[in-house]
Amino acid sequence: MIQEMVNGSIAVLTQPSVQAFERHERDNLVWALIYAVIASVINGVIVAFSSLLSGGGISELIAIILSAVLSTIIGSLIGWGIIYLLGRAFGGTGSFGELAWGLSLFSSPLAVGQGIATVIPFIGGIISLALTLYGVYLTYLAIQSGMNLPAQKALYIAIILAVIGILIVCATVGLATIAILLGGGFAP
Repeated sequence: MIQEMVNGSIAVLTQPSVQAFERHERDNLVWALIYAVIASVINGVIVAFSSLLSGGGISELIAIILSAVLSTIIGSLIGWGIIYLLGRAFGGTGSFGELAWGLSLFSSPLAVGQGIATVIPFIGGIISLALTLYGVYLTYLAIQSGMNLPAQKALYIAIILAVIGILIVCATVGLATIAILLGGGFAP
């Protein structure tokens, strides 16, 4: 099954189209989660290795990997659920498993790519941003395939998701700034 997912990932990443997603579509939520968890373990190892190089300990390594796996499972299910509910609201007829499978085909490899990009000085941020934008486009295609929606309705969902993502990033940055200010940060 992993080989089938890797082949599907290669196809949708290198020849992005609704047809590519349709050719590799499966209704298998369990393997979509397994694929996402594999990507999170790889990212956890990358972050943990980077932490070890900067003086972190083995206990930190285990905690980082476990938190990556748990946050991936919870985050994936919530994200896929939001997309599924939006798809249903716009008249989509696909199953949750089909949507999750299609989304995991590209999101897992892109997550690993972003994990690697974070350890690259200077251009890592640019690479990560490019992968994020590519992921938004692939989400648009996966919504069409996984929810059986026309392009225009999938675009509306992708725009709603982008707005939600931007709001989450703004809220996170705002809360982090408040925490730093309350903690006495930025003081001379």
